[in-house]
Amino acid sequence: MLQGTVIVLKVGGRALEPAGDAADVAAMAGGSANAPGAAAATGAAPARDSAIAELGAELAGLGVPVVIVHGGGAEVSAWCQRLGVVPRFVDGLRVTDPQTLEVATAVLAGLANKRLVARLRAAGLDAVGLSALDGGTIEAVPHRRAATLGAVGAVFDVQPALLETLLGQGRVPVIASICDCEGALLNVNADDLAAALAGALKARALVLLSDAPGLILDGGVVPRLAADALAHATDRPEVQGGMRPKLIAARAALEAGVPRVHITAWSGPGTIDAILGGEGGGTTITTVPDVVATPHAGVSGSAGHPARTSTPTGARND
Repeated sequence: MLQGTVIVLKVGGRALEPAGDAADVAAMAGGSANAPGAAAATGAAPARDSAIAELGAELAGLGVPVVIVHGGGAEVSAWCQRLGVVPRFVDGLRVTDPQTLEVATAVLAGLANKRLVARLRAAGLDAVGLSALDGGTIEAVPHRRAATLGAVGAVFDVQPALLETLLGQGRVPVIASICDCEGALLNVNADDLAAALAGALKARALVLLSDAPGLILDGGVVPRLAADALAHATDRPEVQGGMRPKLIAARAALEAGVPRVHITAWSGPGTIDAILGGEGGGTTITTVPDVVATPHAGVSGSAGHPARTSTPTGARND
């Protein structure tokens, strides 16, 4: 039985990026180092390749079933610029018009997915590249703000049979956040996708790996956060950018029965093992009260959340 053993790992588009790749991507995107997407090189960055190899070797050594969900929003922006499509955002959400949807699908379900799969396989993982629509894994619905955002979707239902088959064979599904609704492609937030998959697979833990060191409140990283403090923490004014959607996704995963969510940055070999062993950095959010010490007195509240995700979170789709 896989229940309670699976780790769902979301690897953000910048999670394994070394510092200093902005110039590389700007050159390929035809823009400047400050342009949107400039932090994700579209070429082969040796330091990133090394980090992916380290991650793959560590996951292979852990010997536990793993599902990987990957982002790539910055790389989508870089390729949009390279192809003359201007990236646009509304309240942090990518406006996905028909041209942008084609780029996002080509980059996320194509280049980014297959490059990641190839490097993980070289590191010893039996990785299998998929998009979320493959095998009917994800049923999506249009975003409630689709009139403004275009082809952006939200997870509505999960059918994990294909993933369970692959995991049972010892394989590692690597999933791009491209879904569909009645035959039309939709770009879905990768944090939301990872949370939904973790809930459906009854995962042991959800790990949101990005360039963020964890939840930062009052000037410091919060090491532990109780699930019932999430709602208030999410509303804190200092929670901005990509952290808020991560907290919303964490709450959805916890309410779906996932006991632990970890938000952290890649810090080299041993990062995942340390996190799962309770010794890593970042922020751990859990429903288990005896291991939680909420570090800030101002963080409290309940965690009410809709049972079905027909209304998506506000976040970039990466």
